[in-house]
Amino acid sequence: MKLSQMVAPELFIPPEWDREFAQVAVDSRDVQPGDVFIARRGLTGHGEEHISAAIEQGAVAVLAEGDLGFRCEQSPHFPAVPVFLCSEISASLSTWLHRRYASVADMKLTAVTGTNGKSSVTQYMAQLAGFCAVSCGVLGTLGNGVWPDLQTSRNTTADLSVILRHLQTMQEKDVDFAALEVSSHGLTQQRVSGLNFRVAVLTNLTQDHLDYHGSMDDYFAAKRQLFVGHDIEAALINIDDVYGRRLATDTAVTADIITYGQSEQALVRYSAVQMQARGMQAWLDTPWGSGLLVLPLIGEFNLANATAAIAALALQGFDFKQLLAAAQKLEPVAGRMELYVKDDAPLAVIDFAHTPDALLNVLQALKPWNKKITAVFGCGGDRDRSKRALMAQVAAAHADVVWLTDDNPRSEDPQQIFADALSAENTGDFYCEHDRSRAITQALDMTTAAGIVLIAGKGHENYQEVQGVKLPYSDASVLTQAGYRKAGRLQGGDDHAE
Repeated sequence: MKLSQMVAPELFIPPEWDREFAQVAVDSRDVQPGDVFIARRGLTGHGEEHISAAIEQGAVAVLAEGDLGFRCEQSPHFPAVPVFLCSEISASLSTWLHRRYASVADMKLTAVTGTNGKSSVTQYMAQLAGFCAVSCGVLGTLGNGVWPDLQTSRNTTADLSVILRHLQTMQEKDVDFAALEVSSHGLTQQRVSGLNFRVAVLTNLTQDHLDYHGSMDDYFAAKRQLFVGHDIEAALINIDDVYGRRLATDTAVTADIITYGQSEQALVRYSAVQMQARGMQAWLDTPWGSGLLVLPLIGEFNLANATAAIAALALQGFDFKQLLAAAQKLEPVAGRMELYVKDDAPLAVIDFAHTPDALLNVLQALKPWNKKITAVFGCGGDRDRSKRALMAQVAAAHADVVWLTDDNPRSEDPQQIFADALSAENTGDFYCEHDRSRAITQALDMTTAAGIVLIAGKGHENYQEVQGVKLPYSDASVLTQAGYRKAGRLQGGDDHAE
């Protein structure tokens, strides 16, 4: 495609500078030879600062936000690289991107939003679709690509240019079905602008990101945008959640509304829940039929996540009975209720829970095992300070022993983070250890073989962010170095959680 084909009539490109280009990149790190680089104004800087880097990496042209103008830059790859300046770039960019990637408009897309459960629902959808012989793309926190081959992602919801580029790559692999995690940041920053969704899912809404949104009402308003500001065919809403019930009765939602949960009013309802040592089961009633849902997963919230995934696929024509059968083969999402075992040692569970509600859900999910629970958790720096004491309250109320440790302190003083958490009542007997790996190993050493250790907060993350540096670190690596293995990976036999 030529530059003029993407940006006209909003921006005039002189014929002598009308370059053929490959992809569009808004991050100079993503520029490949032959791409166009978009330099926009940001909250704290301007993409203008990265034009030289983009040209160095092979950009054939640059569109920069600023007063209307034109200049040429030197390039190691071309005689000159045109830089077009235009004040309307932010206003026009979504239109331009959808022109460049027009073919993806035909893809069958599902958007999943909510505080917790986005990664689980999208990846369960991908797994279930795969078991039904349909390849499914995934874009979200744990990676982007065609399941299970995912590339590392920088954000839960990538920039629109990155999303469209990934979707086009999926199309080139004959994949026309994808599930996207859509964050509140992604919605307010227009990262999914212009995308059409067959189904939009709301999993829940609990306190998180108030440092960004300011209040729960503003946080809800951001999530609501997906259901009232986008072209969606069906809204799948969890009405066990108070904000879900609010959205389900919102007259501004014009799409078909399908509710799910344990509520007797839910159209898709799971009931008669039974916890088992290595999983759980429930009876599932839906508009497409009823049946026994058997899951090799732990944590009752995963029943809600699996139910959402099944309903989102059934709404798009997948066979309900086939989905029920496939659900018996679901695997936990990386860093979400991952069970680790070691002979003559306590069970260990890694989970990404980093909000008060998520931590409560995980601790409650472990209760049916009737084991003493040791919780290891921390609170992120440069984030909502008000949730730190709330997380400590949850840990104190629902764990037998608590270890407070670091979890991405970022630019904050870890001691101040501890002080915020310890301001909650009933935290006087917490063990405090800033070194996360030491906190985990000491928690394991002090827990009997009949107990269980929950390691919460980082989940799949393979780094610890301190003073702007991401240091290599992994909760899973700490466990494997201590002799633990993932449940089910013992050669010659099965592991059991009894």
